[in-house]
Amino acid sequence: MQQLKTWYAGLEENEQKMVVVAAVVMALLILVFAVIKPLNNSVSTYQQKVKGRQSSVNNWKAALPVIIANRGQTSNASNNRGLSYVITSTTRAFNLRVSRVQEKGADEIQVWFDNVAFNDFIGWVADIQNRYQVKIASVNVRSKDRDGLSSIDIKVQR
Repeated sequence: MQQLKTWYAGLEENEQKMVVVAAVVMALLILVFAVIKPLNNSVSTYQQKVKGRQSSVNNWKAALPVIIANRGQTSNASNNRGLSYVITSTTRAFNLRVSRVQEKGADEIQVWFDNVAFNDFIGWVADIQNRYQVKIASVNVRSKDRDGLSSIDIKVQR
């Protein structure tokens, strides 16, 4: 530190002013690019995530009454296929990724989905209710980091 003071004292007055101005400019640049810009980028990223999650919540709020209203209804087209068959065949048709299936008897099955799109899931629910005489006993939604995709577990009953 003493060497720096000695060097600075040996400079002419104009050079000392230039060194002070350069030091201030460097400090401001470091402050902006090392602190303020990364913070601003993080805030923008989180704002986008919040908007995506709010959109997902609004979609769920809009669709929830439809799901609840259709909960006990079945179509006239009776289908006696097993629930396991219904789940495997219809999820493939709707491009839903099933992570786990647990049968809880002949008339009840629990299904876990990972990273499913909201619209695909709602379409699948409507399809199995209308075509296969099943009802949705419960739905549990857990959001993920990826915007628009959720992990869902659902209990399906006949």
